[in-house]
Amino acid sequence: MTTAEEVRRRIVEHGASIRDRVIESLPHSYALLVEQVKSISRTYRDFDTYIASLSNIKGLDLLITYVMLVALLSQHETLSDTKLRNLASAYEKHVYDVLSASRLRKALEEAGVNRDVANLVISDLLRALNVVNNKHKFLYLWIAKQKKIPDFENDVRRLVFGGKGGNRVGRGVKLFLRLFIHETNIPLAAKIAYSQEHRKYVLHGDMYTALVTLRSGAYEDVPALPAERVKARVAKRLLCEAKGDQCRDVVLRLESIRGLVRYVGKISGDPVLFERGAYDIGVRYCRELKCEQCPLRDVCRRHVFIKLK
Repeated sequence: MTTAEEVRRRIVEHGASIRDRVIESLPHSYALLVEQVKSISRTYRDFDTYIASLSNIKGLDLLITYVMLVALLSQHETLSDTKLRNLASAYEKHVYDVLSASRLRKALEEAGVNRDVANLVISDLLRALNVVNNKHKFLYLWIAKQKKIPDFENDVRRLVFGGKGGNRVGRGVKLFLRLFIHETNIPLAAKIAYSQEHRKYVLHGDMYTALVTLRSGAYEDVPALPAERVKARVAKRLLCEAKGDQCRDVVLRLESIRGLVRYVGKISGDPVLFERGAYDIGVRYCRELKCEQCPLRDVCRRHVFIKLK
């Protein structure tokens, strides 16, 4: 029988085989900047040389600004692949290298963002840029100096999101954070991305990542009360099926199992890749029960009777 550890390994492998959705849908002009950051961060370990090399990448702060925009927008909307592509196209058309409130508004509205939401996002973005630039002079310097994930995450919440809390803000904070702390994304925070520090990332725990984690059985070896409660309810459902009775779905509240999902991501060995892989599987396969096409089809428990609310 497949172990939970093997399921986690396969989810991480899937995450490694695809690109982050935000990276995949970046404005075309910024794709080269990502590869330049990867090359420099891999090559230079001396910090002064690293910073000097980064300073030669024209438009790096504009790339970071775009990621900041996406992160702030994610507070208000669920960003589908289509929405991300539309936003990238509109941004490249109206903004690209000339940042202004009016240009940002045109890009967001062309991408289908509600006018009131667009105004909030623009206001937050311009405030955040002013705060970070006043404190660090350049956006890339702020990120490149980061050494510890908790400190970086606190910085992102305080400087970019104005110290606000809540689940939606948390989603945006995690989005911004993960894009700069992993070698497969934009490893600008090289001291995190190329050390064991990136393994301390705590994933957000969205609906799709949680569904895959639970339905696949990736949590089953976790020695914690939430895991035991889920296993007990699953066992009861399976027993009901074995008897041929009419059985109820196992319905769980996302908030009640988010901590469990985060822990599973942590013990996977690479929480960034686990989150990426599980989310992708959740959206593309698990949501529509396309089990026979799923990358986990030969290891997944297929407990599709687990529902989240």
